[in-house]
Amino acid sequence: MKLRDTFWQWGHPEGRYNNNADNYGNFAVSRMTPMEGCLYMGISKTFMVPVGVDVNRRQYNKSFKTLSAVGWECFGADAHPEKVEQIIEESKEFPNITAAVFDDFRVKAKYLEKKGLPPVDEKKLWEVRERLNNNPVRKIDMWMVLYTHEFGVKPESDLAFKKYMDPFNGIIMWNWEEKNAPQIPEKFEILKKLTPNQRRMFGCYLYNFGESKQATGESVKWQLDFYREKILAGEAEGVVLHTNTMADLDYEAYDVALEWMAKHGDEEI
Repeated sequence: MKLRDTFWQWGHPEGRYNNNADNYGNFAVSRMTPMEGCLYMGISKTFMVPVGVDVNRRQYNKSFKTLSAVGWECFGADAHPEKVEQIIEESKEFPNITAAVFDDFRVKAKYLEKKGLPPVDEKKLWEVRERLNNNPVRKIDMWMVLYTHEFGVKPESDLAFKKYMDPFNGIIMWNWEEKNAPQIPEKFEILKKLTPNQRRMFGCYLYNFGESKQATGESVKWQLDFYREKILAGEAEGVVLHTNTMADLDYEAYDVALEWMAKHGDEEI
């Protein structure tokens, strides 16, 4: 296996963040699709996350035909099992669908509680995992998105939250604000203690959404070097690059990531 084979893309509908959508500071206009993003970045796996856009899932799945793995976002599947069934049904025709991911899990769970809606039920999460992992088609892995600022602050909070982490096959650790990137090694050590029986990946932002500006090439390179080290050590299994929606805008961080992949992507691991 080559190092690039451990990389995923965090895919969004093309143009999702054009013209400063959601106030993230990107006033440019991108046209790059998720599949084009994978081809451009030299990777063969993608998570597809519609982020509120009503997409034609079949069309995207057809475009992903040559990818080795595809995962779809499914937050809320504990309360809406039909989301799980949709992914399983699609996996019958598209054999590269192998994953489901709960995006922004802790953020959305807190939002539900504040709105007085039923909180996430960890027992239901176990049921979702059982259905995804043991359906008649193939095993579909269940992943959670977790940000570095959401754990490692108060041990008692981590302990209380761990019951929601345990049902997942794996955790993807993301750092939201680039200025906090130096905390990543410390946070990862905490994450390892919280996930002794789970798989782990890293998320890497190629645009600094947390501070509504471009990411720096220096920080992206440092992160990728650290993530490579942990993959080679067997402490993590991959990296998720975010995202296709700005990859064609001549942003420095994307160019640095491409240079890094050209240098390291074909390393045998």
